[in-house]
Amino acid sequence: MNETIHKQTRSVRDVVYETLKNGILSEQLSPEMHLKERALSEQLGVSTTPIKEALRRLELEGLVYTRPRRGTFVSTQIMKSVEEITLARSSLEGVAARLAASKITEEQKKQLGTIIEQMEVYTVAKNSDGLRKSNEAFHHFIIKAAKNDYIEKQITSLKAFANVVRKHALANVNELDRAYEEHHLIFTKVGSNDPDGAEEAMRDHIRRTLSFCKENKQGVNET
Repeated sequence: MNETIHKQTRSVRDVVYETLKNGILSEQLSPEMHLKERALSEQLGVSTTPIKEALRRLELEGLVYTRPRRGTFVSTQIMKSVEEITLARSSLEGVAARLAASKITEEQKKQLGTIIEQMEVYTVAKNSDGLRKSNEAFHHFIIKAAKNDYIEKQITSLKAFANVVRKHALANVNELDRAYEEHHLIFTKVGSNDPDGAEEAMRDHIRRTLSFCKENKQGVNET
């Protein structure tokens, strides 16, 4: 998190927010770290205004907290926020899978099948990094196939939280086969135009993965 922010297609305040959020979730900004507005503005090459706005948004998400007359600090309860937001994401992606099952074309079914085949190859090879990337591509494809701009926007805003769960779950080789099986089930339900089954399979997959991370203490720092 040491790069100056230059011109972006998104607003500066959104880029600052995403940069700080990713820094917290990746633990580059560690729990209890004092987030000094002036230092951050100099580091990112922006004024303190977008820094202030970003910190307010992060506080609403439970990623930072404010101490009166002392400033803003990175939360020690980040996993709690990840858990709450992931539960919300499971419902949103469940609806996306439902819509995709109703709208997916035959050509899209073939494309999604190609992603599943890639996931199988990575699973057999125990390639966690490859499976993580194809996993992300699978979810992105489902969201696009849903053809709902509002849901896509909401899920995209939670991408950093999804990556935390996905990264830590797939770092455990014992999780690879289960992850592939669940994605194959989602693929089957979407491909057979089964909205109810697709929604249930997607929702259960995300919630089960979250439970796995909690049980195996795989996630960002929590006290």
